[in-house]
Amino acid sequence: LKGYDLVIAVGFLEEQAVSQVAKKFPKVNFAIVDDTVTAKALKGLKNVEGIQYKEQEAGYLVGYLAGLFEKTKAKGLNSQNVVSTVGGISIPPVDRYIAGYQAGARAADPGVKLLNGYSGDFVAQDKCQGLAQQQIAQGSDIIFQVAGQCGLGAINAARDKGLWGIGVDTNQALQIGSKQLLASATKGVDVSV
Repeated sequence: LKGYDLVIAVGFLEEQAVSQVAKKFPKVNFAIVDDTVTAKALKGLKNVEGIQYKEQEAGYLVGYLAGLFEKTKAKGLNSQNVVSTVGGISIPPVDRYIAGYQAGARAADPGVKLLNGYSGDFVAQDKCQGLAQQQIAQGSDIIFQVAGQCGLGAINAARDKGLWGIGVDTNQALQIGSKQLLASATKGVDVSV
C-alpha cells in the first residue's frame, strides 16, 4: 500500500480487514463506510476514519410512502394491507434502514402489517427472491430490499407479480429500470466518499 494516501473500504463487514491492514500500514489513511472507529476492532487506530449514516431516516421516508400507498389503497395493491423488508444480514446499517421503514409505514398507516426476513447474503439474488416470494404469499405488496445485489432478486419478485419494490443505497432504477420500483432509499455514500 505504499504510495497511497487513502484507502476506502465499503461496508461494515470489512471491519476486521481494515483493522489488520491499518495496523500494518500506520502511515496510510483508511476510511470505512458504514462503521465507526469506536468499534472494538478499530478502536485506537488513528489512521482510520468511520463514515456512518442515519439510514433510519431514509428508511422512514420510504416506509411512510409505502404506508401511504397502503392507506389510500393505491392502484395495483391487494387488500391485505401488508408491507415487508428483505434484509441481507442483520448488521447495524441494515437494521437501522428496516427500523426506519417500519416506523414510517406505521406512522402513515397504523393498521399496516409488517413482515421482515433476512436472506443471510448480500450477493445471491435467488435467496432474496425466494424470501420476497414468501412475503408476497403472506400478502405483502410493497417490498423494501436492504440486501445490496441480493435484494435485486426481491425487487424482481415484486415486479414479476405486478407489485412494488423499493431499492436501497442508490437509485436502483438505473440498475433495473423503473417499472414497479416505487422509490429508492439513498444515503449519499458517493458524496461522503
